Amino acid sequence: MPFLFLAACGGGNGVTSPPPPPTTNIRTFESGSLVYLEADTGSETARVGLETQWGGTVVEVSLNGTNFVNQFDAGREVQVAFYDGNQKYDACAGCTGIFGWDPVQGGDRYSHGSPVLEKTVASDSIYVKTQPYEWYPDDKGGSPTQPVPSDVLIEQWLAAVPGHSRAFKLHYKITHFGGDQHANATQEFPAVYVNLGYDRFVYYGGTAPWTNGPVSITSMPQIGAASPTKLYSPERWGAFVNDQDIGLTVFIPAQYPYVGAGFSFAGTTGPKGSGTDYFAPFTSFTFGPNSLLEGDIFLFAGDYKDARQAIYDIKSTLSTGGIFTPFGYVDVPQPGAQISGAADIAGWAFDDAAVSEVDVFMDGAAAGKATYGVSRPDVATVFPHAPVNVGFDFSLDTTLYPIGLHVLTVKVLDVHGNVASFPDVAVNIAN
Repeated sequence: MPFLFLAACGGGNGVTSPPPPPTTNIRTFESGSLVYLEADTGSETARVGLETQWGGTVVEVSLNGTNFVNQFDAGREVQVAFYDGNQKYDACAGCTGIFGWDPVQGGDRYSHGSPVLEKTVASDSIYVKTQPYEWYPDDKGGSPTQPVPSDVLIEQWLAAVPGHSRAFKLHYKITHFGGDQHANATQEFPAVYVNLGYDRFVYYGGTAPWTNGPVSITSMPQIGAASPTKLYSPERWGAFVNDQDIGLTVFIPAQYPYVGAGFSFAGTTGPKGSGTDYFAPFTSFTFGPNSLLEGDIFLFAGDYKDARQAIYDIKSTLSTGGIFTPFGYVDVPQPGAQISGAADIAGWAFDDAAVSEVDVFMDGAAAGKATYGVSRPDVATVFPHAPVNVGFDFSLDTTLYPIGLHVLTVKVLDVHGNVASFPDVAVNIAN
């Protein structure tokens, strides 16, 4: 709201000074297994709560005692979770039992909470370190009674945002200490689950970001009916709010300009109810040997319109480069294809900044560099407003390799030095 300047009494040309912003008192405290960071202006209180029995996940973002976050089980909340593009996953929440590599900050599907290894509660910040469990332990040497630790460490710093009493910053540092490779995949950085009643999803979907243009408001589809088209969100924030525009807004400065996934699930209400609304920003990453993913997310309690203005202010102070890897797909050949002679290797890739190089590997050895910049207008049917010249093409001389089964891999480098290793493609050379 703009300040109102009034003429001073007595005929002078002076003006009164605008009132100072309210003083915000920041404090931290613990209650059982929960640790809180709270911002109190005297007229309102916003706070974030972390559950140390669930790896430090965010189980509360609240304004004046109203919590927007759903905490039905260890897989909900606001938290990070990771995937491997080379592996298969159960798309129906437990009906097939197929689940690949999946470190989940909160814990596993049997509600074994990921252990907190370190915790520091300062007067104005909270640090938590956890080694998350694999979400599905049954096919990884564990069981419903035996959780399986993953090969990553999650470090998380929580702090209030100066000048914005309803805003909080989470800084994440994710270290993959394993020596293996987890191929490029869309990651939950973070997953956002809210309570039923905050069912209106708000985002900016226009083509002139950062101009206070009109927002889009929609509802997420019921689980199992999600649209394959991504929501275009170039201001990189989304909010779940009620009919009064109050709820939780999440801003991820480094994400791609899309909402990666979203759904609604009918059920019981309240923070521990089974019903929820979910979304995740579109973020991709390849967890190679000893790789590191580090970046920020921002959480805002209350009216999304106030949150948007705070986001505009915060954005003006940021100068970070891209942290996520390029994203794309190998269209040709298809997995299991038989190839011979000069075989075409083709697909597409784009990046939040720019792709600088596309390399083709056969059985782990470099085969050559692909031509990048081929027109692929079809990509925009799934990713609205995606750039057109994102295709790549390479001619593979299969006579250089023995007849039989081989593994083809495409790696894509962006201008920030991030390398995506696309999922492997098994092929059969038959010259």
